Amino acid sequence: MSKITDYFAAERYIRRRFLLLMFGGGLILLAAIFAFGNGLLSPRAFASVLIAYFACVTVAAFAILRKVRASSGKSTETADDATVKKFRKRIRRLQFGVAFFAIVLVYALWETRNDPWLPRLVGATINLLFQTVMIQSIRRMQRLLKQETSDRSQ
Repeated sequence: MSKITDYFAAERYIRRRFLLLMFGGGLILLAAIFAFGNGLLSPRAFASVLIAYFACVTVAAFAILRKVRASSGKSTETADDATVKKFRKRIRRLQFGVAFFAIVLVYALWETRNDPWLPRLVGATINLLFQTVMIQSIRRMQRLLKQETSDRSQ
């Protein structure tokens, strides 16, 4: 399998595991919120459930990502044209996402110009974090695509 095909397989693995993690965790959170709302949990117990939930999600996320990183290996095969086209489409979507988030950042800062600075700072930081992750993904994907096309030409 090529590196691009490995990328799609890893993405599928990550997506399934994270969706399962979010669904299971969401049910646990809903149950805790329901119990807290009905007086079955004290505020201290509710906070303990939230802390335990976020700790478990963090450990599970690191385990999922570590499994993907450990399973990635060197490959010598090349991807077919449809896979490369699909990969280029993903890169284009990420580039559109970066542009969209940049426009949203400017608009949000303009709309909240008279609001307190702390919420604005948090929002801008999260927006810039999303943009940074998308740009890193674009660079990694472009590097894989370049390697794939150079492997094809040889």
